[in-house]
Amino acid sequence: MADISVSLGSHASIAPVTPEELCALYADRVCRFAAVVAGRDGDPEEIAQEALLKAITKLDRFDPRRGSMEGWLWRIVANTAKDATRKARLRALLTGRLARRDSAVVDLEAVAVERLSAGELLEAIARLSPRDRQLLGLRFVADLDTASVGQIVGLSAESARRAIGRALDRLRVLVSGGLR
Repeated sequence: MADISVSLGSHASIAPVTPEELCALYADRVCRFAAVVAGRDGDPEEIAQEALLKAITKLDRFDPRRGSMEGWLWRIVANTAKDATRKARLRALLTGRLARRDSAVVDLEAVAVERLSAGELLEAIARLSPRDRQLLGLRFVADLDTASVGQIVGLSAESARRAIGRALDRLRVLVSGGLR
């Protein structure tokens, strides 16, 4: 990756910064900042690592005319923490909806759901394909009806209903397989 000339926050001069230099200059402070902005639901180490990776991959797009390197980097860390918090809340909401007895997901075998911890259920969901996770997330986390889910993923309401059913069947297999 080519060197990028950037203003290093409080430093008055403009200096070329490589990905290695970016990490050397900011990694410790990014970790500390991530620990503050992570909140209860975020993993500060994961947030810091993901934020630094984003910064490195976007380093060639940094524009010093729009602000300092530090300001740019702190926005990346804050946005990464916000995304992590949102994902954690969605996971918790999905787990809650899947475990509720009065929801349509009771078909997951009530006994199995009762035996599963939230982590085990999320692990099973994570093993599903991205499309299955999307279908289940739209239906049970976003609480959309099958017609709305179908519209979002490009299916008819009936096709979406069947696809959600197949995703639930695959989740059921993963859940029951984990209880043996």
